[in-house]
Amino acid sequence: MNIARTTAALLLAALAAGSARAQSSAGADAFDFLRLDANARAVGMGGAYTALATDSNALLYNPAGLARVRTNEATFMHNQYALGVGQQYIGAALKNGLGFQFNYASLGNVPRTTIANPGGTGGRLNVSDTSLGAGYGRELSANLALGGGLKYISESLGDVSVSGYAADLGGLYRMPDVNGLTLGASLLNLGPSVKFQSNSEKLPTTIRLGSAYRLRLPRNDLTFGFDITKSVTDKVRLGIGAETLIDEKFAVRAGFTTRQDVGIGIAFGLGWKGRKVGADYAFVPLGELGNAHRISFTLRWGQSDDPSTAKAPVEGTPEARLAQAQAAMDRGAYTAAKSFLIVGLRSLPAGDRRRVRFHERMGSLLLLQKDFRGAVQAYAEGVNLAFADGYSDQSVADSYIGIGMCFTAGRNYVDAQRSFRKGLEMGPSPKALELAQSQLKTLKIFDAAP
Repeated sequence: MNIARTTAALLLAALAAGSARAQSSAGADAFDFLRLDANARAVGMGGAYTALATDSNALLYNPAGLARVRTNEATFMHNQYALGVGQQYIGAALKNGLGFQFNYASLGNVPRTTIANPGGTGGRLNVSDTSLGAGYGRELSANLALGGGLKYISESLGDVSVSGYAADLGGLYRMPDVNGLTLGASLLNLGPSVKFQSNSEKLPTTIRLGSAYRLRLPRNDLTFGFDITKSVTDKVRLGIGAETLIDEKFAVRAGFTTRQDVGIGIAFGLGWKGRKVGADYAFVPLGELGNAHRISFTLRWGQSDDPSTAKAPVEGTPEARLAQAQAAMDRGAYTAAKSFLIVGLRSLPAGDRRRVRFHERMGSLLLLQKDFRGAVQAYAEGVNLAFADGYSDQSVADSYIGIGMCFTAGRNYVDAQRSFRKGLEMGPSPKALELAQSQLKTLKIFDAAP
């Protein structure tokens, strides 16, 4: 039985952490299946998911992500691995911070071996692993979230089984000075050793450190992830991945990980995200072991609290919508901000001077998204409205400074300086004033450079 268990564990370890080599320490550890990725999106990004797990897969990577789930959702995953290994996963996360997961891996039937008959007795053993857990995450501030979870785990080889309990802890920190950057850390599978027959074995306790950066562009978003993982029974592993989301619906992913010693460590993925339903697929070549395919389906229900998809209410004063747009911009929810601005503009009659401020804010929003041409057009539209009505105010001054920022991004430094000076002459807001003065100092140094 010991040889059979070692063979099964070696096979699972080879697939979970890619450690089938003799020199690796991960060869025959209990509950190696806990290190298997179980989400097609994460797999397609090389497993670099510690700082991105703000969904129904949070308990697999970082329970703190439960604090940032904005829509009730459930994920169902099937993993057809190499050598007949199969995996099923169900994860659920609620907007109140609660999460649940069920993870089942089966190695199918492996040959029954004993010390007396290492070549096999002619019989076969069913080998399977199960994990059932729950967790909770909470945001302690606008930038910091913490979470934890508990799970029951079991492993069976034929008529022999072992079970135990493990805990998970995690944290997420959104960098306030770098828009789109999030750092994550988690400590997974904490628990006492388990006894399998006469052998006492450690759980695969793992520390994960990760970062994620989301770059919002006019037509699509780019997301990058980077992870470092270290298990007590394995060496340091790296993961890196990238995802582009087109029209907020279609995803294309690629990743690389050193967690595989089989294959070259690359992965590819595709995804589609609807408002209520989503689907993801990942493909991983495993060299001589064959290929792995993962398919995930996600269901969402209830009203979304995601600020990036929020819509402006029908009711509300223009001033309220302007304030809501600014708040959304401050937290990086650009889709929501644009919605508030558009609805606000539509509610104002032609000739209303408040339209100038809405155009100025729209220009600032597009500037944040690096759509410099669109930003200049929005700023200019507000300026032209003001001049047509024969007046000038702080919004016009801020618009000129915004145009200067666009010129600076395009390396048109001469026109940038003119725009900054024009804005300063007209009396900008304190924030725009400080920005223009700082830019002019920088451009002056640039002009004086040999």
